[in-house]
Amino acid sequence: MRRVSKKVAVVAGKAVVGTIKYSLYVTLLLVGRVLVPLISLAIAAGVLLFLFCLLFLRDRTPLLICGACAAVGGTVLQLIYYAALRLVAPEGAVIVSEL
Repeated sequence: MRRVSKKVAVVAGKAVVGTIKYSLYVTLLLVGRVLVPLISLAIAAGVLLFLFCLLFLRDRTPLLICGACAAVGGTVLQLIYYAALRLVAPEGAVIVSEL
């Protein structure tokens, strides 16, 4: 009887973990519809601010650093988002970026 109970517990545990992973996958897909365009906008704005300050406003170092941080930070956030999405994706899922 103990072997059967152990097998049932293992199967139930795998089912719970699978359910949690799939719900995180769906949640990340829904959040990504808003998050990815906002992060892309922050990256573009950061690059533009950085380049503008680099070319025309060389004495505005805090703006230059702010633009660089926005671009790099947005890129890191986007990489973390896609890594988390791939981590919880179901087996055989293909993740395609719309942008």
